[in-house]
Amino acid sequence: MESPSLLDAARRRWWIVLLLAIAGFVLGALPEPAKVDERSEFTTFYARHVMLVNNQESIGDAAVSPDQVALLATAGEVPKRVAEQLGFDGSPAALAAEVTVSYDFSNGALTFETTQPTADRAVAVADAFADNLNAYLIERQDTIYQDRLAASLERLDELELQLDDLTAQLALDPEDPVLNAQLDAISRQYSVAFEQNESLAQSPAILAFTTLERAQAIEQTSESGGLSAPRSRWVRGAMGAVVGTAIGLGLVVLLGLVDRRVRTREQVEAVMGMRARVTIPKVKQEGVGGLVVTRGRHDPLSDSYRTLRNVVGFVQGGLPPAARARITLVVSPGPGEGKTTLAANLGAAFVETGQRTVVVNADFRRPRLARAITGYPVPEHPFAVQDIDGLRPEWLLSKTHDPELSILDFSGLGPATELVLATAKVIPKLAKKCDSIVIDTSPLGLTAEPLELVALADIIVIVARLGQTNIETAQRSMDTLRDLTTAPILLVVTGVTTDKSAYYEYADRRTGERQSRRKRRYKGPERRYAQGDNRGRRASDTASESPPMEALEVEAVDHDQLADDPANAGRAAE
Repeated sequence: MESPSLLDAARRRWWIVLLLAIAGFVLGALPEPAKVDERSEFTTFYARHVMLVNNQESIGDAAVSPDQVALLATAGEVPKRVAEQLGFDGSPAALAAEVTVSYDFSNGALTFETTQPTADRAVAVADAFADNLNAYLIERQDTIYQDRLAASLERLDELELQLDDLTAQLALDPEDPVLNAQLDAISRQYSVAFEQNESLAQSPAILAFTTLERAQAIEQTSESGGLSAPRSRWVRGAMGAVVGTAIGLGLVVLLGLVDRRVRTREQVEAVMGMRARVTIPKVKQEGVGGLVVTRGRHDPLSDSYRTLRNVVGFVQGGLPPAARARITLVVSPGPGEGKTTLAANLGAAFVETGQRTVVVNADFRRPRLARAITGYPVPEHPFAVQDIDGLRPEWLLSKTHDPELSILDFSGLGPATELVLATAKVIPKLAKKCDSIVIDTSPLGLTAEPLELVALADIIVIVARLGQTNIETAQRSMDTLRDLTTAPILLVVTGVTTDKSAYYEYADRRTGERQSRRKRRYKGPERRYAQGDNRGRRASDTASESPPMEALEVEAVDHDQLADDPANAGRAAE
């Protein structure tokens, strides 16, 4: 799955960004900034040591060229000697970085400049670098001269030995042309080496400097503007809000990266690899239980289940004919995703079309189907699990408020696995006695019991809830279904926040039921007549013609939690 974009993350958790922006505004605006000096003065000391080259005309023959002076002064042996002389504990390179060395080829001036916090240190650093560089230059050039002289003498000795050897050979054969040619070549090499040695033996050219002016400290005073917070509260608050917003955006993106739950319909479809055919809205309603599909009731929530019924019916129409009831298996990756509520209301929606429907509970770990439909748990069974095979399937059903809607629930008769197997045996028999079967199962991503029922299903409805379904569990559940069945799979997304539509506020479709909360009265002509208008008609004259219609006003509840709340049990039969 792709990482969340900044816009999606901000839209999903906008309140975090808003809170941090408000906090930044408050923290920036309320505290009074401390007063600081607008300008500060800094005192440093500058020192310069100036040296002149001794013989500028002969420096071209010296072993060290002027181009190398600045490098030798700030790298290698010189900084080490200066650090040792001054007792500097840090790196010699750091000490060398405090000095600027420059050589002027036009007049032969070598300058050492430094700026230090004290006068004594400035003088000591500049003089130390100048003195140690001059001494090191003399030592280095003397070492180079001695090495060259020794190499020249060694070359002369080698050539003399070769000349003596060739002379002895020519004494035996004076006419040998090869020996004569070799003797001439060695003689010329000896002459060149001898001249070089004589040149080296003379006074060598040495690059050296004489101090023209030793370092003297010069005090320098500089001013800089101090930093301070803006004096205006609004400006400080705006700056704090910008910082808070930036922090909030970073935080929501981080939360989006670590969030392992689906948050949007598009995200669910990407995870499941299919389109969501139906969405179940999270709406406001006066909840009386999990069963919201009742005769006379039409609102976004109940009509979404009817839409699912129509979609399932359309898919069933494309299946091969069967002389039995169609079986719809309702599964979900995890708990709390609206699976039980959807199965109960889908069964009630089938009943509205005149189908004799059986809703089957196969979630024996947390059986809630009977309470979702009737408001009460399944009654105690008059038989044991071992007696199920010998009983007629219709004897195993529990009645509901609607004679066309029945419940098959073996909860409390034994272990979950054993009850699922018993349920799987009864379902084919029930399919010959009714028109439609809807099965509610345990979470597919957490239990193995639903796999026993997959082979029986004509259609599989998988439910995912926004903010609840885990991404990895959903992917694993879809992979399992695709591996085990070729039956059509429908994706239903629950907990979808939708915009409020005025269509459902024309009138209260629940006949005769008055609302206990805020009432919105129909403002049409009949209502105006009841209040009295310029036509002079009384309310008693119009009451029999067209009584006022009240718009539907509902209370915020999560429809998936209605069946789980015992407080709603007594109201479900209404």
